[in-house]
Amino acid sequence: MTEVEIIEYCKRGDSKGFKQLVDTYSSKLYGICLRYMNNEFEAKDVLQESFIKIFNSITHYECTGSFEGWMSKIAVNSSLMALRKNKYHFSPLEPLNDVKSTSSLSIDIENIMDESDILDMLMKLPHHYRVIFNLAVIEGYKHSEIAKILEIAESTSRTKLARARKKMQDIYIKEMGIAPKCLTKEVRNDIIKA
Repeated sequence: MTEVEIIEYCKRGDSKGFKQLVDTYSSKLYGICLRYMNNEFEAKDVLQESFIKIFNSITHYECTGSFEGWMSKIAVNSSLMALRKNKYHFSPLEPLNDVKSTSSLSIDIENIMDESDILDMLMKLPHHYRVIFNLAVIEGYKHSEIAKILEIAESTSRTKLARARKKMQDIYIKEMGIAPKCLTKEVRNDIIKA
């Protein structure tokens, strides 16, 4: 069944269309929910909520823009609503010593790793860093938008994103046991030995 057929079946309320929609898009939307939530159980719960919202509002989808993008936005918003509902608060400031650097170098993780490696490392970040990294880097929100969504200061969003990137660099260097190829051989050897 094509995407257009799935949409048409769903708009008519046909259960065959809904089943195909879930079968086709559940893994992609589950991945989005998992990036925001603390565990698989919460992610599955939010995924179910997302599909309910998709089913209830699909008649309003006007086939402009990406259908997958439209559903992804619903999954992101459902994840954020679940965080708010569970009263997850993003503290404005943390002690500076919570991010211990393994190197004074700045490594652009997003440009030297593939998507699956970034997502694996993302799951190792503390939840508050992971949510902001998701919104800023993966979803493309501006810090002003993130501040409104999470009800935090714009500067807090910037700081947490910088710290999230730093933690990812540390994970990349320490846990992976490798140094990025963008560094000179001498610097890479020094980092690996540390």
